[in-house]
Amino acid sequence: MPQSPRSLASAFVAVLVVLAALSGAFLFVDFDAATYQTSSDHTATAASADAESLPPVDDGYLVVDAPDAIRDDLTDELVASFQREGLSLDPIEARESYDRAVVVVVVDEWNPRWNPVTPSGSATWRAAFDVGGHREHVDAALSDGPFVFNSTMGPDVAGTLDARVDVSGTGLVSRPAYRTHLIDAVANTTAEQVTAEFEQNR
Repeated sequence: MPQSPRSLASAFVAVLVVLAALSGAFLFVDFDAATYQTSSDHTATAASADAESLPPVDDGYLVVDAPDAIRDDLTDELVASFQREGLSLDPIEARESYDRAVVVVVVDEWNPRWNPVTPSGSATWRAAFDVGGHREHVDAALSDGPFVFNSTMGPDVAGTLDARVDVSGTGLVSRPAYRTHLIDAVANTTAEQVTAEFEQNR
């Protein structure tokens, strides 16, 4: 028996309601059944003076300059990533000077480009680090010019990291889950590269 126009309209409305609910879920629920391909491009520059006389570096400060939408979560993940690399960092606001090692991370571009099936986002950022906490080296590392290291400040290791990651996914993934994956890629790359420079220049 053919369905009446009213029945067809009701069915259509029901389908729209289901689709709206599913769309809302992908915007707010943490769901991830995707596989990812991550590519990174980074350049690190570092210098040192009398580094062999430095004590082991196992703690310091972390300063993060990033869009408000990701700053807190990125800070938390950076702390966790550096902790896995053996460096305990305390998040703080930028200061005129630091009394121990400092890592400063500045996110220049944040482009998540999410969709629920084939997300493809990227991030571009810089990081500066100084074992002695010298603000002069941090500012030099974050400037547009070449990194200038002042060897008269005593034993030290300092440098800069310029990096970009591209993360593409295939499969069902919600916006929060993909956002987390992109943040993790930034944090892990930063921690791995900065701690590697610490070790290589000691």
